[in-house]
Amino acid sequence: MNTSSVVIKKAVAFLSWLNYYFEYSLIFRAFMVVKKAAGSSAILQGFTSTEYRDYWQGSLIFKFIAFITSGIFAAIGWCVRLVVQWNKTSLNSRAFAACAAVAKRDTGFISYWNKAFYGCVPARLLRWYFGEATGALKLSYMVFLLGVLVIPSPMWNNMFLLLSAVFFAGVFLLQWFLLTGGKEKPNLAHISPALVLFVFFCSLSIVTGYGGGDSLRVFIIFFACVVHSVIVSFVFRDKNDFRLFFTMISVVLVVAALFGFYQFAMGIEIQAAFTDLGASPGLSRLYSTLGNPNNDAQFWAMLLPFVLAVAITVKNDTRRIVLIGAIFIVVAAFALTYSRAGYIALLAGIGVFVLMTAPRLVPIGLLVLILALPFIPAGILERLFTLGQDTSSQYRFLIWGGVLRMLEDFWVQGIGMGPAAFIRIYRSYAHPLAERAMHSHNMFLDLITHSGIGALLAFLAYLFRLFKRGISSHMASEDSEYKIYMAAGIAALAVFVVFGVGEYVWFYPRVMLVFWVIAGLVASMAGKNNVS
Repeated sequence: MNTSSVVIKKAVAFLSWLNYYFEYSLIFRAFMVVKKAAGSSAILQGFTSTEYRDYWQGSLIFKFIAFITSGIFAAIGWCVRLVVQWNKTSLNSRAFAACAAVAKRDTGFISYWNKAFYGCVPARLLRWYFGEATGALKLSYMVFLLGVLVIPSPMWNNMFLLLSAVFFAGVFLLQWFLLTGGKEKPNLAHISPALVLFVFFCSLSIVTGYGGGDSLRVFIIFFACVVHSVIVSFVFRDKNDFRLFFTMISVVLVVAALFGFYQFAMGIEIQAAFTDLGASPGLSRLYSTLGNPNNDAQFWAMLLPFVLAVAITVKNDTRRIVLIGAIFIVVAAFALTYSRAGYIALLAGIGVFVLMTAPRLVPIGLLVLILALPFIPAGILERLFTLGQDTSSQYRFLIWGGVLRMLEDFWVQGIGMGPAAFIRIYRSYAHPLAERAMHSHNMFLDLITHSGIGALLAFLAYLFRLFKRGISSHMASEDSEYKIYMAAGIAALAVFVVFGVGEYVWFYPRVMLVFWVIAGLVASMAGKNNVS
């Protein structure tokens, strides 16, 4: 007898019974009235509209970008065809043809050597890697992302991120030319004009700001993350890709969580940099591969909705139980980071996920959350109750005041990307008790501080478009599995927004990469339904 199947069936039967009585309750009827009224509102209709408008592809900016990229691709394609044509008549080609002719005879030492060379594992791997559409590229990218998130902080170097962007962009272009001969043009329609403007304003702040070489360094890291986002949106294109990618994310999170538990078991030193020892004496906060409890909480919270999506959509009961176990492991590690912004952000993300996939369960979920309060560990509740009272919270308020005073002089052009510019300019506006800040601890304040009002507005427009495309695609799709995947993407973006209120999420490059990978996945999933 399959015990796991019986348990799952019992749980489903109980939820069905609970849902049946809930559907006929006054609470549900009131909820449906509110839902109907909200669905006819102008604000939500702007998000859920699936009407395709070709403003972007018809704009001068898009035509200019398409003209430049078409010229670059045409030039590279011409070079590739020239090399291929030259190779056909070269001595090199004749030599290989002669070797092949000898190999066909199946005699002699040359034939043996030729077979050994073409049949060896490295040669087979090269033919497989560059011969398939993007299968090998997908696999290698997922392995790369696994490495990015599980490499311990002392071993990490930002050069890995830069070199990987160059490598994967080069491999993608090479595969594209090998498969299409350079005759087809890549579809740039899903690249948002707001993203182009955002990158432009960020690059402009290098010149107008005060960070110098440090601003250039931070911009290069930022641009590498954007390149990764574009690569993800091009390479991962169908439901099988998303399913495999999200399963890999589950493995990444479990490995990172287990590493965090190992550190916790070995003993994590209590650090005043992570905790107000006056408000929370003796509090040891778990951190894993990223070396900071807030950074680890950020990437765990943003990626957890994808693990939940895979656990819901998987068809095999055993795999579902394994994934549910993975969720419990990651949530336990996440809870021990004692990140208050993380708790709030993850609850917001899960709330968005439930609202998009099973809105009828929202009132039940709120009731369960209230009933679960007495069972939440006292340490977590005490940590939440210190919000706004401890020096960490008050420190942020003081920083925000100094940043707002600074923005009175620099709101148009910004001061430049990176901590060097912030440290240099902020001190003149800082409160005496908060002079040593490296950023404002607020995602949106940091954007306008670094690159000006234009960058902030462009990024908000980019975020709005991601949300709109994702929600519209979710509403338009008839594929239940795809709808759950898209809901996970929107929930991850919601986690980013909520977390960004109390933290500068992009301060650590690996967390910045996680956001841009998620943005690429949402853009790709929305592009599957051709939603503008």
